[in-house]
Amino acid sequence: MSLLPQYRKDMTDSESVPLFMDEHDEHDPSPAYPPRLGADGPSDGSHNVTYTFVPRWPVLGEQQDALGVLGRTKEETISRVQRGFPQLADYPPNRIEFLVPVPPLAGAEDTTFTNNNTLNNNNNNDRWGRVMDEAWPGFQASPPTRLRVQVVDGPGDLEGRKAIERRKALRNNLIVIACIFSPIWLIGGGSSILWLCGII
Repeated sequence: MSLLPQYRKDMTDSESVPLFMDEHDEHDPSPAYPPRLGADGPSDGSHNVTYTFVPRWPVLGEQQDALGVLGRTKEETISRVQRGFPQLADYPPNRIEFLVPVPPLAGAEDTTFTNNNTLNNNNNNDRWGRVMDEAWPGFQASPPTRLRVQVVDGPGDLEGRKAIERRKALRNNLIVIACIFSPIWLIGGGSSILWLCGII
């Protein structure tokens, strides 16, 4: 009976090299999602910001939010916002303004008087301040997390918006009055019709 053939291992063979070399691999070149950031954030200096577009008359549409990248300058940010909100592409860059949330004053309530001179306490902290041109260079060091975007009022826009708000308020008041007095009119009108027909 013959013996089975014996094979010698050659250490230079490619099979002798381990498939994974964890102890020798110091750099992981594989891409990852979401992209890995350094400890200080993005390396290119860009910062994410939530843009809130608030259309006011005569700009039509609904409020929209979008997450985008803050531009290095105001002009760069305006071009990004015009791409993100197509309604803004119809307006020149000097008509687009940015606002940042204003922190509430410490210990102070926001007390304002409404049109009918009644005191209105607003604690919703929904106050926004206009961003001046000098503030843009400082955004690279401490960027805002939210920016409100709106179109600056043109000649007559404020008056037109107030007139529309007055018409809406008048319409709402007429609806309330009609709802209150319609049952009274129906009862009074119904009995007068019955009286005219001779039933009563």
